[in-house]
Amino acid sequence: MSEDLRLDIQTFSYKDKDPGGCYVMFESLPSLYDGGHPSVVSKPFAASTKKDVNLRSGEGIIYYLITRRLFTTVEDVDAMIEFVNRGNQLFVAAVDMDSILISRLYTKVSDEYSSNIFAKTRAEEHFVNPALAPDTVYARDSIADGRYFTLLDTVRTTILGTDSRHRANFIRINVGKGQVFLLLQPSVLTNYFLMYKKNLSFLEKAAGYTYGYSSVYWDEFYKYNQRPRKGEFSEWSVLMRYPALRWALWLMVLLLLLYALFESKRRQRIVPDKVVLTNNSLEFVEALGQLYYQQHDNVNLARKITLQWQEFIRTKYYLNTNNMDDEFIHRLSHKAGVPLKDVEAIIDSIHFILVADKISDASLKDFYSKIQAFYLNTK
Repeated sequence: MSEDLRLDIQTFSYKDKDPGGCYVMFESLPSLYDGGHPSVVSKPFAASTKKDVNLRSGEGIIYYLITRRLFTTVEDVDAMIEFVNRGNQLFVAAVDMDSILISRLYTKVSDEYSSNIFAKTRAEEHFVNPALAPDTVYARDSIADGRYFTLLDTVRTTILGTDSRHRANFIRINVGKGQVFLLLQPSVLTNYFLMYKKNLSFLEKAAGYTYGYSSVYWDEFYKYNQRPRKGEFSEWSVLMRYPALRWALWLMVLLLLLYALFESKRRQRIVPDKVVLTNNSLEFVEALGQLYYQQHDNVNLARKITLQWQEFIRTKYYLNTNNMDDEFIHRLSHKAGVPLKDVEAIIDSIHFILVADKISDASLKDFYSKIQAFYLNTK
């Protein structure tokens, strides 16, 4: 990497091989702890401890949390303190430390720091361990100094490192059976810093302060959570913290809105009014009547009208017309809603027609009028 390389974005991601990533650190941890790669955590600390039995009740665990800004909730901090109290170690490196966590550890952090992490300055990290050589310093150009601690609980706190102005920015705080490590210059853990000359030994010495480990964890949640959280963590926030997924989701929403906008302008083809069904039986009788009446075959015409009327009764009212007795008359009157006397008159006429040899024009006309009135008044 060239010394004049300017960095605008720091991801601190274990997958990121760019200068602002932490790929070198993540790949170095197995050799430092004689084990495999750390377990990667992608949920808030409190939620992770509820789902991971080892985090919830295990001991000798080292948890690395590297980010630019650390925002937590009271529930997360309570879980962190309980985790450390039990005999574990929490290593936090951040420029902006969460005020909830800082207050619980009885420390204060300066407000002063360079807003441009990669300004044209030279960052230095000094270890203050007397066992190390006095000139044990690690530096890198184009990295500005971060914050520093202005108040410490001297009973529980040990200063491990200082910045270029010899201000404490790397400390260890004893909490119960465990320790919390706070580093205010996370840039010294990026690829850009560790790959420069012999700076990788800075990580070795910093990790050397941890001990008694049983497993190592790596946080991948808080580096993407760059604003204060309220309420429970949701799966939606996981999607929104990845740029590619976030753009894909917004694009999908935009396409759905455009589809709804243009689809709403389409007009449905007008459905024509449905023609009201007419009484076909009545039309058939009238047509048939015209045919037979012109031939003056009154008996045949009357019997055709009768057969058509009986078919109408069977189809619409499901009545058997083979035996048109008093019971039939009463049932038909009830179902058709036609007065009983009118039904009796039709049945009497039918009985006469079935046995008659001749039917006068007047009788045929009277029978036809009764049948027509039945069709018009039936329900």
